[in-house]
Amino acid sequence: MRLVHLARGLGRIGHKDQVRLAAAWSLLGLSRLAILVLPFAAVRRALGEHRAPVASAEDPSPPLDEAALLRARRIGATVQLAARHTPWRSECYPQALTARLLLGLARVPHVVSFGVRRDGDALVAHAWVHAGGLTVTGGTGHRYTEVGAFAWAPRARKGG
Repeated sequence: MRLVHLARGLGRIGHKDQVRLAAAWSLLGLSRLAILVLPFAAVRRALGEHRAPVASAEDPSPPLDEAALLRARRIGATVQLAARHTPWRSECYPQALTARLLLGLARVPHVVSFGVRRDGDALVAHAWVHAGGLTVTGGTGHRYTEVGAFAWAPRARKGG
């Protein structure tokens, strides 16, 4: 029944949105697989330039123009929608990796952050992505102490 409901929903959105959703869904699966089989050092190389953690009140990413903000907002919504419909676990970490890949393809500067917080005797980890003050995935991370962050920005194009 869930599959029928999803298929009907896909029929109601445009072709471009169907393609975006399928891409995000597939990348969530590849991200989940990468998390399971690769050491973090291998995944880390794809995240961007390592930077020092910042205070939670600071905005870690550069300002964006309206077109880039729209692309980032669309990517965040698509990743979150696709994550609700995967048969595998697609929590914050696969969502952050997927958003990072899609934001990079869209040439939107962004920051992927990792944090921890204490929950009783346990440490709880979290990942989130920001682009120009916009939360793309994972929320603000304000309840977590940032322990690592990776910034990505497109390189300037030559000859332009």
